[in-house]
Amino acid sequence: MFLTIFLLTLILTGIALIGLGVQTFFSKKKAFPETRVGHNKTMRKKKIYCVKTQQAVIDKNYKQKSWNQTTCSGC
Repeated sequence: MFLTIFLLTLILTGIALIGLGVQTFFSKKKAFPETRVGHNKTMRKKKIYCVKTQQAVIDKNYKQKSWNQTTCSGC
């Protein structure tokens, strides 16, 4: 019983992977979809950037603030 379920699962998984591969390799776009956050147009529209870019923005904003207090009581 276990062996038949295991083989059925392997066969279905294989069919799914082959289907995804065929769709990717034989699509009309002929380009693999962009998955990196920094180069994805949809992510940029939603103002989601890569970690390095977000850290640079945070550092820039932190340096622009003037810190007149010497203690952390104002934080």
